[in-house]
Amino acid sequence: MRKVLVLSLIAVLTGCAGLQPTPTPEPETNSPPPVTIIKDSDDLCLVSEDTAEFDHQCDLLYWVNLWIQADGTPWPQRKAAIDKLGDTLPQTIERVILSLPVDTPYQARLRAHHWLNNVKAQLAPEMMPLIETLVAAPNNEMLELESALVILNKVNAEQAQASEALEEELETQRKKLEELLEIEATLMDKNRSNQQ
Repeated sequence: MRKVLVLSLIAVLTGCAGLQPTPTPEPETNSPPPVTIIKDSDDLCLVSEDTAEFDHQCDLLYWVNLWIQADGTPWPQRKAAIDKLGDTLPQTIERVILSLPVDTPYQARLRAHHWLNNVKAQLAPEMMPLIETLVAAPNNEMLELESALVILNKVNAEQAQASEALEEELETQRKKLEELLEIEATLMDKNRSNQQ
C-alpha cells in the first residue's frame, strides 16, 4: 500500500514538475554588420604599392575631382572619353568613375559594374568599404530600379494591349447585339403584318 502511495506521490510530483514554465529563449536580434571606419592616414591609396604603381594612386582628391567633373559633364562627352580609355587599372578606374553619374544609360552602368568587379581584387582592402558605400551600392541600386522600371513598363504595355483588345471585342459584341435587335424588330413587324 505504501508503494502505491509513494508511486502516486512520485507521479504527482513528476507531473507538477512538467507544469513548471520553461524559460523562453531571448529573441535573436539582428545586429547590423560591423562598420569599418577609415582612419586618417597618409598612406591611404586606391591600390597597394605591390599591386600596381601609377599616377594619383594615393591622391584621393584627384579621383574625387574626376568624379565631380564627370557629374557635370553630359553623357555623350563622357562616353567619348570612356571609348578613348584603355584597359589598364587606372584607366579602368577612370571609366568606372565616368560611368557613375545619374544620367548614365542602363547598359553603360551595367558595363561599369562589370569593370568594377574586375578591378576589385586589385584595390586596397582598406578602400573596399569606401568603394562599396560610395560606388558599388548606389550603382547596384540604380541598376535594380532601372530593371524594375523596364519590367513595369513592359507589364503596362501588355495591359494596355489587353485593354485595347477587350475594347475591340466589346465593340464587336455591341454591333452584333444591334444587328440582332434589328432582326428581332423586323421579325416582329412581319409578325404583326401577318396577323392583320
